[in-house]
Amino acid sequence: MVRINLIILASIFFLTISAEGQTNRNLPDAQSSSSSSSGQQSHGLGSPAEEIIHKAEIRHAEEAYREMVERADETAQLGRQLHDAFQTAKVLNREDLKRLERMEKLARKIRGSAGGDEDKLALKETPLQLVDAFERLADISDELKKGVGKTSRLVISGTVIERSNELIELIRYIRTSVHTSVQK
Repeated sequence: MVRINLIILASIFFLTISAEGQTNRNLPDAQSSSSSSSGQQSHGLGSPAEEIIHKAEIRHAEEAYREMVERADETAQLGRQLHDAFQTAKVLNREDLKRLERMEKLARKIRGSAGGDEDKLALKETPLQLVDAFERLADISDELKKGVGKTSRLVISGTVIERSNELIELIRYIRTSVHTSVQK
């Protein structure tokens, strides 16, 4: 997809340059000199190819931000679903474990999009019971959704990164707790 976009942009760039060269050759000297001074003014604003590339970068950034918002929405939804499922059954089934895995992947993508990295952080407060862990999971995923919604696509948010890291560590804690309780 990226290669296709680059090829299209390069083609437009070269077509623009060749079209500009042909129009300059066809103009008389008086018009040519006046157009070259206006061309310098427009060149200060950026060539058409640069403008196209800049617009494509903006569209790409906007799309990436929309995807991050959608991921945060899905994360919050999964957090509520897992919380409700654990409240009623007090155990996790296969579908719930898949939701937990999906939630971790989404949190990692959000963290990466927000400018975070793979640093492992320990939980500030380890929940004493799984009920508390699932309650916190729902709360943190909702806070993450709100944080992403408040953040501009142009800003790196420390809060979003921190909530993503906390969510990932909490998911790891729940996984190990569930596996430990299943083995007993």
